[in-house]
Amino acid sequence: MPQLPAKPERELDDKVEDLAQRIVQVVNTASPEQRQDLREYAMELLRDGTEATDAPAAPPRTANANAAATNPLGIGLLLGVLALPALLLFPPVGLVLLGIAVVLGVWGVLATLLRR
Repeated sequence: MPQLPAKPERELDDKVEDLAQRIVQVVNTASPEQRQDLREYAMELLRDGTEATDAPAAPPRTANANAAATNPLGIGLLLGVLALPALLLFPPVGLVLLGIAVVLGVWGVLATLLRR
């Protein structure tokens, strides 16, 4: 059985329901062409007005956290996969992409090993 909310919470719920009902009445008085835009605008205003107070401040990023989040190994693997069809279509471009992929892959592996 769900617990009933405390009296202050119930009062807040009632206020929110009343405000929502007022918004519904205003939107329904508009022409049918404007209703969708008004709904989206009201939701955007509500979202913007409540996110500013709820969002905690993000901690400052350090150089180590940024370095850990970016590893050239992932880009090297992607370039390696893209280099294979490029080798068939236009070999010089494929070779360059494959060479860059190898360099990035080695760099990523070394960065991972040295970071530990």
